[in-house]
Amino acid sequence: MSLRPVLLIARREFASRVRGKAFVVGTLVVLVLLGAYAAVLATLASDDDTARVGVTGPAVALTGPLERAAPAQGLTLTVVPEPDVAAGEAAVRAGDLDALVGGDAARPRVFVESEPDAALERTIVAATTAVARDAYLAGRGVDPAALDAAVAESGPVVVAAEAPDPQAGQRLGLGLAGAFLLFFSIQSYGAMVAQGVVEEKASRVVEIVLSSVRPWQLLLGKVLGLGAVGLLQLVVLGGAGLAVAGAAGVLVADVGLVSTLVSVLVWYLLGFALYATVFAAAGSLVSRQEDTQSVLSPVTIFVLLGFVVGFNLLTYDARGTAITVLSLLPPFSPLFMPARIALGVAPVGQVVLAFVLTIAFTAGVLALGGRIYANSVLRTGARVSLREALGRRAPERAGDR
Repeated sequence: MSLRPVLLIARREFASRVRGKAFVVGTLVVLVLLGAYAAVLATLASDDDTARVGVTGPAVALTGPLERAAPAQGLTLTVVPEPDVAAGEAAVRAGDLDALVGGDAARPRVFVESEPDAALERTIVAATTAVARDAYLAGRGVDPAALDAAVAESGPVVVAAEAPDPQAGQRLGLGLAGAFLLFFSIQSYGAMVAQGVVEEKASRVVEIVLSSVRPWQLLLGKVLGLGAVGLLQLVVLGGAGLAVAGAAGVLVADVGLVSTLVSVLVWYLLGFALYATVFAAAGSLVSRQEDTQSVLSPVTIFVLLGFVVGFNLLTYDARGTAITVLSLLPPFSPLFMPARIALGVAPVGQVVLAFVLTIAFTAGVLALGGRIYANSVLRTGARVSLREALGRRAPERAGDR
């Protein structure tokens, strides 16, 4: 069994696609979008939520409570004493102050240009509530500071069976990103495999190629070549995405991150080999590009429904029975097992079982797909039925080569 023709076909497919404008432009567009997203994140991170508030009259007593309440609302607050109401309102109109607080400290008058910022409004409410509470307690002989100390020492003591994972969120994000990228590659490059098969049938190029190689070698070469193209784009876009996430402080590199990335890549290769073979076999059933969608639709709808259902199950309960079973089924293992591995909810036994089942299923799909491909790829004219394609040899008909 010679693999040299397979490697030559894979190299041809890889080179022709990578040098094509669609691949280059598509990758550059996504990289530009990621760059723009990183710039927006950087701008938002540097643009802290800040406010300047003027206080005047009895409301000066709110200075301390305002400063203590602001951090809880994510607000960086500067309190500025104003000599009188007129000067403070003039500062608000000029844009030097976001608000002027005056009058009674428990029920002040807040002057703003249009309406207060939500965080600022919550801060003022919290401050006035604290002042009113302290006044009420003091009037009944209760020390507010002593009450606060007693409340601070109270509360439940939570004991967890498992220590919380501070990186669970980023692990889930990586797993879901891997599932989405695989789904995207299946839809894009799987369809490209099928279209390439149809193009060669329509142009009769496949007849020349098959005079030198066997059908299974041509099929495997296409899957490997286009799989390498998809993997290259996955690495480029995934690397750029990780760089953006790292710059934004969303991801922190560690051993778990590296193992998650390796898992995503391994399952990507398995998943692409499986689905690309299915798409190639489906594409070999027709001879015209306009008929391609009719044979690809059942596969794409099947993958889409599984992805939507599994995505929701995974985000709802990654330990649930439904997502566990789905992640063990070979058609969906490459999509969801990496995410469960990243979350640490997939036991080693389940991972090994899913891997073995996927390998066995992929081998079966390759054998079956190779048979369909061999029986259909030289048939032109009317669409080849699945029964004929699965037969030992498809009968000749008028209009065939």
